[in-house]
Amino acid sequence: MEEFNFKDLNIAVIGGKAPCKDILELLIDDGLKDLNCRVLSIADASSESQGIRFACENNLPTTNNFKELFTLKPLDLILLIHPDPSLRYWIDTHCPKEIRVMSIDRHGASALILSLSIQKERSRIMQQIRSGEIDPTRLEDTIDTLCSRFQEMSRAQSAYFKAESRNLLLMEEELGQIIHGSMIPTFIINNNHVVTHWNRACEDLTGFKSHQLIGTDRQWSPFRKSQRPTMADVIVNGMDESQITEYYGDKWKKSTLIPEAYEAEEFFPHLGENGKWIFFTAAPIKSEDGKIIGAIETLRDSTQEKKAQAELDSQYRTIAFMHDQYRILFNNNPNPIFMVDSRTLEIININKRVEDEYGYQPKELIGTPFFDVMNRMAVDLSYTPEMIKLFQQQASQNRADRMTPWKEITLKKKDGGHVPVRYSTSFLHKKGTLVGSAFFFHNLTEIKKLEKELVQSERLAAIGQTISGLAHYIKNILLGLKGGSYVMDIGIKNENTEKIKAGWQTIKNNIDRTSELVQNLLTYSKERKPEFTECLPNDIVEDVIKLVDSHAASQNIGVMKALDPDLGNVRMDPQTIHRSLLNLVTNAMDACRNVEDDARDLQIHLSTTLNPDQTISFRVRDNGTGMSQKDRDNLFAPFYSAKGQKGTGLGLMVTAKLVEEHRGRIQVDSTFGEGTCFTITLPFQPADPDAS
Repeated sequence: MEEFNFKDLNIAVIGGKAPCKDILELLIDDGLKDLNCRVLSIADASSESQGIRFACENNLPTTNNFKELFTLKPLDLILLIHPDPSLRYWIDTHCPKEIRVMSIDRHGASALILSLSIQKERSRIMQQIRSGEIDPTRLEDTIDTLCSRFQEMSRAQSAYFKAESRNLLLMEEELGQIIHGSMIPTFIINNNHVVTHWNRACEDLTGFKSHQLIGTDRQWSPFRKSQRPTMADVIVNGMDESQITEYYGDKWKKSTLIPEAYEAEEFFPHLGENGKWIFFTAAPIKSEDGKIIGAIETLRDSTQEKKAQAELDSQYRTIAFMHDQYRILFNNNPNPIFMVDSRTLEIININKRVEDEYGYQPKELIGTPFFDVMNRMAVDLSYTPEMIKLFQQQASQNRADRMTPWKEITLKKKDGGHVPVRYSTSFLHKKGTLVGSAFFFHNLTEIKKLEKELVQSERLAAIGQTISGLAHYIKNILLGLKGGSYVMDIGIKNENTEKIKAGWQTIKNNIDRTSELVQNLLTYSKERKPEFTECLPNDIVEDVIKLVDSHAASQNIGVMKALDPDLGNVRMDPQTIHRSLLNLVTNAMDACRNVEDDARDLQIHLSTTLNPDQTISFRVRDNGTGMSQKDRDNLFAPFYSAKGQKGTGLGLMVTAKLVEEHRGRIQVDSTFGEGTCFTITLPFQPADPDAS
């Protein structure tokens, strides 16, 4: 029990419960004025406590703000009455070092009250003795009363110590059970560095039993080959930071959770078969007056965490390496690549080849909707909202291991130049969920150049290989010219006008055949670039009908039309459309003339259709003789004609070449004896809306 000596002290009291009133009443009593003890303030959270009310009644300062006590000058002692552990901890950590703190419980308060009462009684007796007021006959009674008070105080102290001893034994037993049963490896040493507790979890971790270490100072032996302070020893020794660093280097640090505690992590090769990583924390054990009386150290096996971290670091390095390789492959890929977000359809990345090929910087494209960029760059294609929605539906249904078929388009570069490309899309999935798309573009400039050179050489080769066939056809033309001139000579000689007309008509027919042959040969053998101008496709169809209508009528062939009213002004090559349609209509008339069924109503139908993919379809359908399988197989073969000597075999070849140069396609559907339908599909560019 702490000695109660308040002489010449300035004190403050925290805790206004019942003992506070009794203690204050004694301290301010005139009977103890010899103590010269001044009460500067009484603090309690409740203004209704007995001690606070008593203080107010006797004009003693009070407060509910404990921090105010630390500002009192001069203050020697703070008396804590019945403090809870959290309040005592707060006072210890915030109270200035020059102010002493005394904490008393219920027994201590009773002892203090008794001690002050004895001091008061002693002062009264001494005063009476000095003043001669004590009757010698009553001196014996006074001494007996004082002795009785001392005996009462002695019994109270004895009872207190017995109770404290029992409580300490119970607490020690409970603490031992708690520590020993804890799943956290823990040991405790006292202020003499002797092990007092070594729990079961600590035994399992180190392999050392408690009976080997408790009562010794060998707590270091499970971890080291030679003696060195454990972190608990560091706490008990009160080492400064330089001393701790001498033993633990940069592996230790102050705990951020526990005041005055230290923690560290080390690898101990002697623990277990292959050594263990241990994370350990040590904190001081203090008495009520704040003195270190021991230390507690907890251990945690962090070996698996270290292995996991090492594996994580290895995976991170692998991922980082793969990411670097991906960036290298991505940026050094010879083909331009656009990475597109699946939700927003915005460009999230492009490789360096995009910049090299098309002239756009990443900042100009990243974050921009991909199809807006395509509509700006594509020369012969425009993505409508319906097409974009269809793409999103296809993307959501596509598997990760599939790419879309390659498509060919022409792109406009930033500098205005054009480049033919083909592109395909790969859909990117993560754990089965679509996260994006990769658009791959392949420059076809060199391929197209080689293809054109190959086609040109094939055409020239075909012309050379079939010169004999042309010679035979030209021979027939020459024979026709010779026959016509002979008839004209007869007519002139005999002045026969009919003979002259017949001979001249024969010559004209063969001149037309010669002109058509030469024109077709020139068209087929020479490369031609389409000339895109604004035109009205329906008007071109009307013009073709006007050219053949009268001749068809003379052959009892009807020419019908069905033109798409939504088809307006567009940019196309009018010559390609006109010449291709005229060739097909001429062939259709020839097929109708060869029909042997006089009862058949011969007809040729021309139609136009505006398609959603920015193309136009032109159809020429007849109900003529149709084509055999052999004719269909050789339809576009050089110089093949189903008309025998009446045809050159160049008409459909030229038509197919014109359509191909316009980046279009031609299809045929024919049934022998019933008729044929040719469909030409050509892309177009929107007309300039500002053009008048």
